[in-house]
Amino acid sequence: MSLTNFANNNQRNIHKLKKVFHLIETSYNQPLTLEELASTADLSPKYFCRFFQNMTNKSPISYLNYYRIECACMKLINEPEVSITDIAYDCGFNDLSYFIKTFRKYKGTTPNKYVKSYQQMTNK
Repeated sequence: MSLTNFANNNQRNIHKLKKVFHLIETSYNQPLTLEELASTADLSPKYFCRFFQNMTNKSPISYLNYYRIECACMKLINEPEVSITDIAYDCGFNDLSYFIKTFRKYKGTTPNKYVKSYQQMTNK
């Protein structure tokens, strides 16, 4: 493969990835399927999984959950009056226990303890 072909191929891949990231950023609070993510990149779901994994070192669903948890963290801190259940639903999780399990996986703690820890750090 020539350097020009490599660069063009790389740019196409980056463009596909940007489209997927944009969809996740704008629709993370909606139910998103692997098929929808793959379609955004104009790839089959099977190939899209390999493509996404190669580009990001995460599976598409793992990245989506990671992004949702990051958004939930911001909401937990910036909207303390909103319940954890409502934040979970607002961030695209439709099952509170799955949200808590996923939150613990990425943050090493529960949403409740995360908020308390943040409040203790900022009140000192």
